[in-house]
Amino acid sequence: MVKAFNKKESKRMTCHKKYKIRKKVREHNKKLAKTLKNSIKKKRKIDGSIPNLAPFKEELLLEAVNQNEMKSEQKKQKKKNPPTIVTKSAVQKTQAISARSVSSHITVSQCDIIVWVIDIRSPQECFCHNTFLELSNANKAVVFVLNKVDLVPKSVANQWYSVYSKRAPTFVFKSTEIILTECEQIISALKTSLARFGGAKPLLAHLKQNSSEAEKKIGIIGGPQVGKSCVISTILKQCGRTKAKKATETKLSETLRLVTVPGLIEMKYKGVLDVLHNIHQFMNHPTEVLSALARCISKQDAMFHFTLPDYKHPEGLPDALAVRYNLYFQKEPDHEAVGRLVLKQFRDKKLKFYVACEDSTDDTNIPDDQIGDVQRLLFDGDALRLNSSELNITITKKEKKRKGNEMDIDEEDEEDEEELGMGSSDEEEVDSEFEDEEMS
Repeated sequence: MVKAFNKKESKRMTCHKKYKIRKKVREHNKKLAKTLKNSIKKKRKIDGSIPNLAPFKEELLLEAVNQNEMKSEQKKQKKKNPPTIVTKSAVQKTQAISARSVSSHITVSQCDIIVWVIDIRSPQECFCHNTFLELSNANKAVVFVLNKVDLVPKSVANQWYSVYSKRAPTFVFKSTEIILTECEQIISALKTSLARFGGAKPLLAHLKQNSSEAEKKIGIIGGPQVGKSCVISTILKQCGRTKAKKATETKLSETLRLVTVPGLIEMKYKGVLDVLHNIHQFMNHPTEVLSALARCISKQDAMFHFTLPDYKHPEGLPDALAVRYNLYFQKEPDHEAVGRLVLKQFRDKKLKFYVACEDSTDDTNIPDDQIGDVQRLLFDGDALRLNSSELNITITKKEKKRKGNEMDIDEEDEEDEEELGMGSSDEEEVDSEFEDEEMS
């Protein structure tokens, strides 16, 4: 056979050659480490002994002995009486900085002007007579702010404005948490077009009139989840200010300072606001909420708002809604599914509602300067009218049947069937005797 001339040599290496290279590399690394170790200069150890030629050698040795004895005695005393460990107390932050809100009593004591935020959908739930008496006794200037005016028809806003304007100066408001950028704060035209809030201009003008003489503090109070922090942010946006992280006050003008931590009035809602704020709990009891809601609304409003045919009010509302939305369970109307659907519409603000105002006798409407600032945000559609602010929801616990009880029930049914069976056999025997007599 002819050998190939262009055959390449293989790159394989014998084990003997491979181990020899590894050994040489190891020895070379050891040599480098040794040279590096020798190159480092070692520090000389200083001898602590006193030379014989040193003056006052005996006195120095006596002092050293006495110091050692003192140290040993101190150690023995520490073992007998261990010292108490004193930990440094953490710096207590003020309640205003650490929490999102404080008690309303704190803000009332610190501030001169009190802005009371009220949810206009159900103002009777948000108002507390005791706190209003406290404010009047303390000679505090009170200003009512009817928030969330975009969720209520204009006629209802006028009615509630006439009620609260008799007690104190009242302003209609629409607040938001949207933070404007620096460009929008600088350019006023963009600010007015893009801002989705209203009612801050007339409120600030009224506050500046009251504080024309001396510097005054403004505090904001209200019930839970009414929109207190949103009102603070809208006032700051209107003034072109920003809320600092650790500061509790912000300067609005030369004579006005706004406390940026709202005061919470501790109250418990008993109506629709309670359902809205604790909707995750009421989702487990949707039928009870729907039955309580049916008692608070009129038949005409329910038929008009849900587009329902004629039905028996209030017991037939769940059945009518089930037919309307085609919600059935085993060919029967599913009341739980209907209740959950209504609660979800409340949560997502698709189902707008308001509590009817019965106290309004005057026809005082909202002033033009306030209407002009909120005109583009007003709600002109139809909302569900509630006759009362309280919902009497009676929640009943559903009892689950146990297996033992089911077995007992089955046994009782079987015994009843047997008794019925025995009775039928006796009747058949009596009938047969009568037939034999007739034949004879």
